[in-house]
Parts: sequence; C-alpha cells; structure tokens
Amino acid sequence: KILTVTLCLAAATSLLVPARAAAGISAPAAAGAHVASRPAPSAAAETFTHAEGGIQFTVPDGWKAEPEGEQLTVSPPDGSLGIVFWVPEGDTFDAALDALGDELEKTIKNAKLDGEPKEGTHNGMEHASLTGTGVVEGENVGFSVDLLMPKKPVIVLTFASPENLEKHAGAYQSLVKSIKKLD
Repeated sequence: KILTVTLCLAAATSLLVPARAAAGISAPAAAGAHVASRPAPSAAAETFTHAEGGIQFTVPDGWKAEPEGEQLTVSPPDGSLGIVFWVPEGDTFDAALDALGDELEKTIKNAKLDGEPKEGTHNGMEHASLTGTGVVEGENVGFSVDLLMPKKPVIVLTFASPENLEKHAGAYQSLVKSIKKLD
C-alpha cells in the first residue's frame, strides 16, 4: 500500500499545472476529467458538486473555483494556494495510478515526504494521503496528494509555499472537512 500511494504521488504532475498557476507559477494547461461545476469568484461560501467523481464540497468564503479543462482548481483570492480536484480515467484505484504516470518526480525536485502514507476513511470514503516538501521552478513548496474513493477515484492535490499553506490553514481545513460523498 505504501508503494501504491507513493506511486500515486510520483504520478500526479498533470495535476500540478493548474495548481502551479494558482500559486503564481506559470505553466501550460493540463487535461484531467470532466468537472461538473461552475466558476465562482464570490464572497459567500458555495457548494460544488463533482458528479463524475461522486463528491461535493464547500469552497470557503471569498475563494474561487475555476474549471480548467477537465479539472477544478480552488484557490484563495490572492491565488497563493492551489487545490486541484481531478477524476482520472478508470473506475479503480489501479486505473487512477495508471492514468497519473510518473511525472511528479520530474516536477518537484528534492522531494521529501513527511513520513509514511496515511490510509483510512474521510467522511465515509476510502482515503489515502501523502504530504511533503520540495522545490518547483526554484520555489520551496509544500504539497499533499489525497486519493478519495467515492463513486470513482478522485485525486486532490494541494500545492503552495509553506508560508501560504500556514496562512490559509483554517479555510483549507474547512474545505477538506466539507468533502462528502454524493448520495
């Protein structure tokens, strides 16, 4: 299981493209899976549904949620943190790993994991997560890769400088707690 989650982390670069843009790092757009949501730069919290993945979540007050191709990137107003929701092709954990490839290692240099992957449940869904730090385009970053198994595998990648991860920790935790499986 550690190898599987590590492979998931090592393969998630396609998710980094929108997250890097949200963190102020320019890069071309990447593809993922169809997102059933709407853009929302708004002052009030809004609930988004990702029908294909089988989840819903609430974006914190003032944050924006922007579909980009087949992904959904959520970020605070200053764009200093990116959270990318993505449903890879396939219906299983193994298919999700196959869809991800091994690109993260190419993007995050000097990656250091914060211990072993963690597995459990999140609001009734199978959940695996891995966190770490590294360098992207000369900038120190913290990242987390989460794999949720509601209806189909859902990858959630969070990406920002350590200072911005700390700055937005409360709102980020609220968003994470709000992620629920659709009935």
